[in-house]
This record gives sequence, structure tokens and C-alpha cells, in this order.
Amino acid sequence: MVYPEQHEDFKARVQEIVQSMDVDALVGQMTQLDISMLLNDDKTINEDKVRHYAKLKIGSYLNSPFNGGPVGGKIGYTAEEWRHILTTIQRIHMEENNGNPIIYGIDSVHGAIYVQNAVVFGQQINAAATFNPELVYEMGRFTGHDTEAAGIPWIFAPILDVSKNPLWPRTFETFGEDPHVVSVMGAAIVKGMQSNPQTAACLKHFIGYSKSSTGHDKDPVSISDYELLNHFATPFLASIHAGAKTIMENYVSVNDVPMMINTKLMRDLVRHDMEFEGLIVTDWDEINNLHNAHRVAKSKAEAVALALSRTSIDISMVPFETSFIDHAKALAEADPAFINRLRESVTRIVRLKLELGLYETPVPGLGNIVGGEDSKQAALEMARESIVLLQNIDQVLPLPENTSVFVTGHAAHNIGYQCGGWTLQWQGTSGNEQFPHGISLWQGLQEISPDNTTYMNGLAADGSITNIDEILEKAAAAVYTIVTVGEGSYSEKPGDIETLDLAHGQQEYVRRIAATGTKVILVLIEGRPRLLHGLPKVVHAVVHAMLPGELGGKAIAEILYGKINPSGRLPLTYPCHAANVLVQYNHRSMVQITDKRCNFEWTFGHGLSYSSFEYSELCVSRDTIDAIEDTIEISVVVTNTSTIAGKEVVMLFIAQPYRLIAVPEVKLLKHFTKIFLEGGASTTVKFKLAFNDFSVFAPNIGQRFSRIAEKGEYIVLIKPETSVDVYNDSWTHPLAATFHVTSDLKQSM
Repeated sequence: MVYPEQHEDFKARVQEIVQSMDVDALVGQMTQLDISMLLNDDKTINEDKVRHYAKLKIGSYLNSPFNGGPVGGKIGYTAEEWRHILTTIQRIHMEENNGNPIIYGIDSVHGAIYVQNAVVFGQQINAAATFNPELVYEMGRFTGHDTEAAGIPWIFAPILDVSKNPLWPRTFETFGEDPHVVSVMGAAIVKGMQSNPQTAACLKHFIGYSKSSTGHDKDPVSISDYELLNHFATPFLASIHAGAKTIMENYVSVNDVPMMINTKLMRDLVRHDMEFEGLIVTDWDEINNLHNAHRVAKSKAEAVALALSRTSIDISMVPFETSFIDHAKALAEADPAFINRLRESVTRIVRLKLELGLYETPVPGLGNIVGGEDSKQAALEMARESIVLLQNIDQVLPLPENTSVFVTGHAAHNIGYQCGGWTLQWQGTSGNEQFPHGISLWQGLQEISPDNTTYMNGLAADGSITNIDEILEKAAAAVYTIVTVGEGSYSEKPGDIETLDLAHGQQEYVRRIAATGTKVILVLIEGRPRLLHGLPKVVHAVVHAMLPGELGGKAIAEILYGKINPSGRLPLTYPCHAANVLVQYNHRSMVQITDKRCNFEWTFGHGLSYSSFEYSELCVSRDTIDAIEDTIEISVVVTNTSTIAGKEVVMLFIAQPYRLIAVPEVKLLKHFTKIFLEGGASTTVKFKLAFNDFSVFAPNIGQRFSRIAEKGEYIVLIKPETSVDVYNDSWTHPLAATFHVTSDLKQSM
């Protein structure tokens, strides 16, 4: 039985279980090991090993044994194989541990990527580009469903890091650079995942991980309290309010303090200010890293003592040894009162296991079918709405079906590259044969126009070129040539780069093809925005596909041929100059753009359509805010002035010209909605602005959240490209309006 968390019987049962545990059981519950510790070399389960660790009372396991790649020609477990293994693990553990089950966790970060035959969705960056939280909810729902089908209840997702440096190799794992988009999409996917009755989402990586000054993974970060609360904390807060059950901390030190000993963030912020009562797990080996990497602890024993005394961490992802058990037990033996700290964490662990019904149904998801038509359709719809048309000179798109098209490039016939890292294995994969539902771009084009499309590739992800003479001959013979450029698959530290420059060979490949006279459509398949160095000037169209998943090839082809009207929008700024890669749309007012000739290649929120939309009749219901409870209704008329039905993302930004508490951002997205209009149709879009929209969090961590709206002028801006000189009193713009807060307003939460 899954009890409501507030039920008195539930609380009593939690306490009964926790109080029955001795120190060995308590520290075992707080230990998480990699599944490889339980397996034979051929990845079959070894019951003797399972029983050994069950006697140590281990409470959790994680990972896929195929995370590093295929073993013996096998690329992963089916749902049935997973269930067999987990049934064995649970049976033995419950035999040895008074009926206490383990909880298993896995990185299902864009679909159930470690379950064979489950559909691989696009990455989170694509989910953000849809600007459609309903699709993101469905992505979460199927991710939870398919992961549960394997008997796994704990999903190490979503990623709520806000992209701050596009060089960072985990950019594609994020929902982009805007805190509001990350908040909305994070809450949507959490609700989708946890709509499955025995699934727990895990918010990661708490907090500030993505603000690497170099762009290298795991580099230390520096963040002001203002930015930390207003840019990084808001997505976590939104997902906590959406019901997220667990959190994972991260690898970095924030303001010179490793997260694993950061009392300010790992107690004061997450437990006190955010009032998060759920389970917190470390990232990979992070307690040991206090000694091995951060060098703040002189031994592993000291690392355990520091982590448990300074933070509220509950589970140590070890993952290949059990020294955590020994060191935690030693702390309890040295100070009997320390057992209360252990019980504090184990209470949260047991509560989660009870909430998920693991005591009654330790292997969930029986009867769940993976790879069904409904999940394929959901992944395809998300891919369709995520693809962004960036440039379309002379309306070269959509392509006519009766005209010759040549397709080439590193990912034109490579489903693995469409999916990116964290696909079947940690670093992702290359090729097509491992994707039973997959459709490459070339295959998608063939489905639509088999008699007029030809394919040959001479370009690798690293920029190396082969067969160039034949490639140029085929391009010259075609009216249109589709070229994919971008990146191969990677994740985390192996994806570190020193420059965002697109590989020189890829640039050369495009330029030589364009010189033949064929009309080039450039398709960017990449996890981060690589600098194009003028390529948009030599091609007719540019499509940003990012990493749309195994059905992404079909979605791209449908858009190129006009079967689907593009409606994706950029969830991050696309830079065009190396000196400006850290400048985002919501930068502070003092930030200087280095090269005025090329501020950005494309701005946040940019995206074209085969329809055309006009905005008019902006109306603001009031021009003053006198009290916290006051709200403003903003309305604008949107008209599809074309004959083609299409979807439009309507965005509302706020600018604050002057602010004392922290230098103001030039503007911030506060609301968005995606609408559908038939050709010639109009609709009135309405937004309600409330105190939370025009106030900011005061930079006071550990004192509960408080919001402040300073007295003064605020400006509403509709559409990403709308810009006004807020410091010139004579400015006017049909899609911008002002309102005033008449006195300083403050609200404690």
C-alpha cells in the first residue's frame, strides 16, 4: 500500500522501521553501490555477491552495466532482463534485512535510455525549444513508464542546471539559459515522471554546477547570492513545489566551498529556505572526492565526517567500495549521539521507499510495455516542435518534392549522433543499428521523396573529409543540398573543448559545396551552439535540430519538405563571436558586447515559421502597482497573416531600468504560451502579471525567501526581438509599455 505522506499511520510506520535499525542497518541504507559490484563478467547476476552486500545492508544501487559500451555484442538489458535482475536483488536483500527493500536509480535523462526497445526522446535542450510544457510532461510520463517497466523506480533526472557557458559539455542536457523556461519545463517533466505511481524524480545538479568560467566540466564556480537565488534556485524551487521527491548535489565548489561540505547551500538553502524534506543523494563518489579531488579532507574518513556534519546528505553514491560504511559507523561509535544524524537521513530514505510502495511491490512496473506507438508518437511530436528554423533566404524552404536533393554530412545518416550523449551508454554512440525505432535524416527524406533524393557522406564529426570530388559532383548536379554539421556524441568531462569553433574541416566542406552553385540547407546537429564563422552567409537556409532523438530524422525531413510547419524557438543565445560566447540575452546592463558587427548569430527565442504572424493592440490593464496583491492583465492580438496554419510562441519580458539590490538584467522572460492559428485567424493572448513576476529574491540565504519589488518604472516587452532604449524618456514601441510600482514592496515566504 502506498500511504499518503501526511497519513499518521504512514508516519508511524516510517518511525517503526527506522527505530528497528541498528547502526549497521542505518549506514547501509545510506550507501549506494554500482550494479557492477553484483555481476559476473558476462553481466549476469551473481547471487553470492548480492548476498554479500545484502549482509552489509546496502540500501541502494544504480547504473547500467552497459554504461561504458557493449559487452559481448550486447548493448543493454531488455525490460524483462532488468526485472529478473532486480527481482533477484530485492528478494535476497529483503531476506537478509527484515523485509527492507533497496531502491534502484538510473539516468533516464531523455527517455528510458538504458532499457532496450524504449523510445529515445530528444535531449532536454530540444524539450526546451518546443516551448510546449505539455509535450515535456509527456516526455516525463513515458520516461517514468518505461523506466518502471524495467522495475526501476528512481530516475536521476531532470537536469535543472541553467546554461551559463555554451562551451560546457552538458549544455544539451539543460533546458537552456532562461531560468523561467527551466522552471516551467522542469516542473512539467517532474509531474510527468511522477504521474507513474512508483516513480521518483531526482532534481540535479544542486546547485550552480553549470556556471563554469572556462566551460570545462567540474570546474569551480563563483556566483553571487543574488544570481544564485534568482537564476539558479528558481527552477529547483518550482520543481520542489511540483512534488519532486529527491535531489542530487553536484561535483563543484561554489564560491570556494565544495558542495559536499557547503552548509550554506546544502542545509541553509535547500532544507531551511526551500523547505525540501525529501531525499538528497551525492553525485558520483563526491564524498570521497573531498579527499581525492577537492583536497579539503586529509582522508576518506575525514571526508565522511565533514559531509555528514556539514550537510544534510542522505545517500552516498560511493560507488565501487564500502569505506563509507566503516567511516560512518566509526563516527557513531565515537559519539553515540551521532546516531540521530544517521536516523535523520534514514527517515527520509525509508519514507521514500514507503511512498513508492517498494515494501509491498519492490519491483514496480509489471505489465508496462515499452516501445509502444503512443511513446513513439510523443517522441516524434516533441522532435517536430523542437526544431528551429533559423534562416530561410528567398523562402527556399519548404522544398518542392519533385526537385533533386542531395544530402550529406556527419549526421545525415547517423541516428546515434541525433541522440547525443547519455544514449544507450554514458558517452552515447554512433550509427543506426542500435535504434529499433530510429529514422535518420536520410531515411526521413527518402520516406517523402524517394525518387529525387540521393545520399553520400564525406564528412566526419571531427571535420575530416573524404571523397570530396564525388561529393562536389553530386552537389553540383542537385538543385538543393542538405548538409549536416555539428558534433558527435559526448557527455561530461570527455566533452570538454577549448573553443566553440565548428571544426575547420566542416566549415570548408560547406563552403566548397556552396561554391558549386547548389542551394545549401545547413542542418545543425549539435549539443551546443558551435561558432559558424560566416557560414550563414553562404547558405540559403539554416535549421537548428540540436539532438532531437531517434525519430529526429523524420521530424527534420518533414519540416524541410513542409509536412510540418516549424515552431521551435532557441532556448539559448547563439553566439557568432568567440569574445561574446558568455553574453546571454538576459545579461546585466553593464555588459559590453565586444564586436558590434556581430552581437549574436541569433538571439534567445528566435525561430522562423512558414506562416507569418503580426502582433498588435498591446493593452495594459493598469499602469500602477500599489500593493503586493495587485495584478496587471497584459493582452496582445496575434494574427496569422499568411494562408498557412502555424504555431507561434508568444513571449512576455520585463525590463527594470534601475534597481538598487543588484545591477538589473536588460530583460527577463516572465511568461510564454504557444498558440495555434489557422491562416488569416487572430486571437487575443492574455497574461497576468503578479508580484512574483516583477519582484526578485533578496540575496539572503538562510533567512527564508523574501521578495522585493523596488519603487520605480518597469517595462513590458512582447516578443524576443522587441527592444527599447529604456534610458531615453522619448522611446515608443507598439509592443512595449510601462507600469510603475509606487513604493517598495516586500514579502517574506
